[in-house]
Amino acid sequence: MPHSIEFSAGPKSKHIDALSIGLFGLTVGAITLGLHQLHLFGSEDEFDVLAVWIMALLFGGIVQIIAGFVEVRYDQQLGGTALTMYGFLWVGISLLGILQTVGQKGPHPYVEIPLLASFACFSAVMVYLTGHKTLVLCLLHMIITVTLSFVVLSKFGVVGETLPGIGHLLIGTLAFIHAMGTLVNEFTTENRIPLGRPPLSRQKGGEATVARAQTAPPNRVHGMIDSMGLPDHRKEQK
Repeated sequence: MPHSIEFSAGPKSKHIDALSIGLFGLTVGAITLGLHQLHLFGSEDEFDVLAVWIMALLFGGIVQIIAGFVEVRYDQQLGGTALTMYGFLWVGISLLGILQTVGQKGPHPYVEIPLLASFACFSAVMVYLTGHKTLVLCLLHMIITVTLSFVVLSKFGVVGETLPGIGHLLIGTLAFIHAMGTLVNEFTTENRIPLGRPPLSRQKGGEATVARAQTAPPNRVHGMIDSMGLPDHRKEQK
């Protein structure tokens, strides 16, 4: 009698990890733009620059917006707000870059300053909010804030593209670490890739995590606890 073979990989869930999808999109967009700003692609013609902005538009913009809408659908307002707003920022900047490349003429540098400065302030607020989530996520928004500040200074002609380029590479690296860490930790239900304890958490032990887990989708309960390296008090109660 033939035996049926069953394959089970990781915990089953009806929810997708939209945050990891959005952060991976940010990874591709930020690293591509950073390498371009540091001139590590070598000599580039008009087509090469256009390809960079299209990649930034698709992954940094559209992917983050879609992931943000899904996060809001799952009642994850903080992640949904951040992903959606950063996604629209990337869409706007990428479209301006495409128009500048195709038309050989871009907007006055000062036109983009209000947009970039506003998002720098937004990112500064997100540093505080994500400081109650994980250390890596908090560091990510710190780097975003600093990078946007450098971009504003570059529009004034104070600095070149080197510092913004380095900042984008760091953004892509931290976004990738958090995205892969969340996926691996939720898949294995273990803290395989530590994302750091929330630096601004005012509650002790696992109480803060359990409180957030009670309102989170089922697939995120173990991931939230394991990714922070906190004890699972639900297991202790069994």
